[in-house]
Amino acid sequence: MKSKTSSLLLKRSEVEGIISMRDAIEAVRNVFMEHHHGRTKMPHRIHIQFPQYNGTIGYMEAAVDSLGVSACKVVGGPYIDNPKNGLPLILAIIVLNRIDNGLPIAIMDGTYITMLRTGAVAAIAADHLSRRDSECVGIIGAGVQGRGQLQGLIEVRNIKTVLVYDVSKLASEVFTKEMGKKYGLDIKIAESPRDLKACDIIASATPSKIPIISKELLHDGLHINSVGMGAGLGKREVDFSILRLLKVVVDDLEVAKRDALREAYECQLISDGDIYATLGELLSGGKPGREGNEVTIFISSGVAIQDAAVAQVVYAKAVAEGIGEYINFFL
Repeated sequence: MKSKTSSLLLKRSEVEGIISMRDAIEAVRNVFMEHHHGRTKMPHRIHIQFPQYNGTIGYMEAAVDSLGVSACKVVGGPYIDNPKNGLPLILAIIVLNRIDNGLPIAIMDGTYITMLRTGAVAAIAADHLSRRDSECVGIIGAGVQGRGQLQGLIEVRNIKTVLVYDVSKLASEVFTKEMGKKYGLDIKIAESPRDLKACDIIASATPSKIPIISKELLHDGLHINSVGMGAGLGKREVDFSILRLLKVVVDDLEVAKRDALREAYECQLISDGDIYATLGELLSGGKPGREGNEVTIFISSGVAIQDAAVAQVVYAKAVAEGIGEYINFFL
């Protein structure tokens, strides 16, 4: 029963049924505007690595003044061996607190929200950086995040053709069948990343420590989304040596320097002067997005303001629709 000190518990199935990708895109767009104008708080994320288990556990926190909430996401993963043991690569929960009194108003599955908000931020970036007539998408990584990438791009571009590449042929086959049926798309399996060269947009979502996106894939008018290098940890799906050839946009500069682009900075393959803009700068109109036939890339480290914004939407919808179970931890 709901009381003044109760918390709403939401399972993954409930979260999935409440929020759409379109909802997430709107929430993420708004929170990046708030972040750009300095109306959020986002401390450094914390990672505890467990090399003996081939995994890591991370803690991500953010507060959004206008929403009146703070969120903390606990992320188990990626745990590379999880899929072969019947577990998701990434597991997460989100605790949502009121900032006026500290009450934990909700605890919810964060695994689906992570996929949704990552697809949403990449879609927003593609909306500003890809050609308006983009129709062909190449997906690298046929996992949960790859699905989120395609789901988001469908919302901002008239996608007609999809190529998918994964080191696992079975994963590509499952992706092709599932996503083709779900969205009525022509999806083909790529035998190698080189097969994606003709795509208008390439979206990469892998934990690869070996560069996949290389100079040979570049062509005039291409846009690239890279969402797999968040938290650093040696992940390098993009060949850092090509970054100075591209218009580079990041979600948050300081986070990118600590996480997705840390190694590139340490190796002096990129500097602040090579970063064209943050996503907030594009959204605020401070800098233009695509200009002509340039090659653009959005590199997402994944930031906690995204989780806070989407979790708040989920919570509000759940309360309005009477979904979830209340529990009082303070009895």
